[in-house]
Amino acid sequence: MFAPSSIHLEHSQRSGRWPAWAGATLAAGAVGLAGWRKHALTLDGAAAATGVGAVTLACGGLPASTALVTFFITSSALSRFKMREKARRGVLAQAKGGRRDAWQVLANGGVAAACLGSWGARGVPGFLGALAAAGADTWATELGLLARRPPRLITSLRPVQPGTSGGITPEGTLAAIAGAMTVGAAWACATRFGLHDGRAAPDVEQGPRVRPSAPAGHSPVPCRAAPRFALIVDILTTTLAGTAGALFDSFLGATVQAQFWCPTCEEPTEAPLHSRCGQTTRLTRGWRWMDNDAVNALATAAGALSGVALASCTRRTQGAAG
Repeated sequence: MFAPSSIHLEHSQRSGRWPAWAGATLAAGAVGLAGWRKHALTLDGAAAATGVGAVTLACGGLPASTALVTFFITSSALSRFKMREKARRGVLAQAKGGRRDAWQVLANGGVAAACLGSWGARGVPGFLGALAAAGADTWATELGLLARRPPRLITSLRPVQPGTSGGITPEGTLAAIAGAMTVGAAWACATRFGLHDGRAAPDVEQGPRVRPSAPAGHSPVPCRAAPRFALIVDILTTTLAGTAGALFDSFLGATVQAQFWCPTCEEPTEAPLHSRCGQTTRLTRGWRWMDNDAVNALATAAGALSGVALASCTRRTQGAAG
């Protein structure tokens, strides 16, 4: 039998969750609506972005939300950057940009949100790794399309058409590193300037400060000022994890992602139904169900695992040095 005090505490914790979730949903909904009005998201994409953003803000706090919004803004901007020049690079390149629908939003942000929703502050390394992988892949795709030399398939280094899944360029690889680093830097800056998300940080002289309210659904955790060195390490590990996820995305794109051929238009496509003519296409490579969204979801999962592994190695190294 539970003591009355325990019952009262449990009731208070449950009651405290609703305002936090309501505020997070409203804030995320405002961002999703703005994305829809700016034609960066479809209507169902805005709804999915609201869900991902609400979980991120409620369970990860402002640093996690800052990283997510930074990813969204930069990815949307790069998708529109030099669109005409990208369109001249070929039919596969033309299929990459445009408004994000619900499946694309979930493929890029679903794993990251799940890390925070499932593990709270302990899920931050997975969150950052997954989001950095999505950012790295988007930056590599959008800027790699503008490379002067044709891309090469990551598995064989054979030249391929711009926009072909699995193709890499030096410019795209550098862009992937920059995209991953941007996500990590956004989170680190928000943490450095006092927008703590409750992630455990090394003790400082003034000791831990417990936040008055913890992320919804999670226990209060110490909130400490994060040292600069720790944040630099976070940026580096996030960059490595995101780049690893992007490279894994290219590997999947070159091996198992579905690619089709339209006999009517006589051109390659990544869709079983060609948008140009409406005709059914023929599978020429990969698994039929492995579309670009599935590849992105697996790549972000790889980024999350890489982030967790690197964070664990960092903790062990720091523990051994201490």
